Amino acid sequence: MISIDGVDLPSPSRYKISRSDLDSEDSNRNELGELIRHRIRQGIYKIELEFICPSPGMHTIETAIEPPEINVTFPTPIGKITKKMYAGNREGPELTRHDIKTDEVWWKISFNLIEV
Repeated sequence: MISIDGVDLPSPSRYKISRSDLDSEDSNRNELGELIRHRIRQGIYKIELEFICPSPGMHTIETAIEPPEINVTFPTPIGKITKKMYAGNREGPELTRHDIKTDEVWWKISFNLIEV
């Protein structure tokens, strides 16, 4: 579903896309409360992700999001696209399950990927 620099990630348990605009410092409201907007850029992608997976998958994810900038290929309503992004703050990894019989450990991590 999602790949980073050509490496396929495990399937996320949560996947949400949002797009935002970037306004200049000159954007503000006048004395009447009307917005004076100077948009610099529109449609900046942000992907909210959460993964729950065993240790090998967690290692793949953490290694993929380590560089300061990454190329992320992800699905959108218009098809798959690739954008240069960076990983925001990570929440986790958090241990979610440990199978004593097999010694398999499952982890949860969540973070945002934000377009550069």
